[in-house]
Amino acid sequence: MRRRLLVSVVVLSWCVVAAYGQTADAVAHRAIDMLAGPSWEKARYFAFTFNVEREGKNLASWSQRWDRYTGDYRVSGKRNGEDLVVVMNTNTKTGKAWKNGQPVADPAELLTFGYRRFINDTYWLLMPLKALDPGVHRESDGEKAGTCGQKYDVVHLSFDAGVGLTSADNYWMWVNRDTGLVDEWHMKLQGSPADEKPEQVVFHDYHRIGGLLISTRREIRDDKQTVIKLDDVTVSESVPAEAFSN
Repeated sequence: MRRRLLVSVVVLSWCVVAAYGQTADAVAHRAIDMLAGPSWEKARYFAFTFNVEREGKNLASWSQRWDRYTGDYRVSGKRNGEDLVVVMNTNTKTGKAWKNGQPVADPAELLTFGYRRFINDTYWLLMPLKALDPGVHRESDGEKAGTCGQKYDVVHLSFDAGVGLTSADNYWMWVNRDTGLVDEWHMKLQGSPADEKPEQVVFHDYHRIGGLLISTRREIRDDKQTVIKLDDVTVSESVPAEAFSN
């Protein structure tokens, strides 16, 4: 069964290549078609836990829920030994916050913190699917070879000023020529030294969730053995009734 499925994916990927060609936009469209296709429009509600591990130790864990249609968002986790909950709307940037179970009278700082979590963590969750967003520029970086001989179409992504929180970031999306999947994502982040090479992020553990193919483990190839894990992922067309309650 698995071999038959793999063959089907490879055959489909080559059909898509023939239809699209090899421009940067074509490669981005192909990746999004393989990872989501028509399921993207129906993907309204996302729930996941964003975990950061370094040298085998968990450094951060943030549980999140997001209504992509309305912008409603909830994030909870521990910061500096305190339990935080932020419930807000990411479009209006208004909402409420709780610290150690108690309402925060002036939640401005925690709302800012919550919005930064939203921007960072949902982007990690949906990296390849954001390649066609408004304000994103795509440029072909040609064909590259992987360490095991795979062929990749690489798309360089840059951003208009004001897009996201760090619009001077630069990314390179590595799309596997055979499968259409994003196997790697290289990052040159805003403020990093000019002579510093981009960080390599390797995508592992793809799972079909709510119609979307999502890599749930991202390995950052650095000397600190940093891993981003996306756990407890849910994608659905409907929003649970109590999704954004405290």
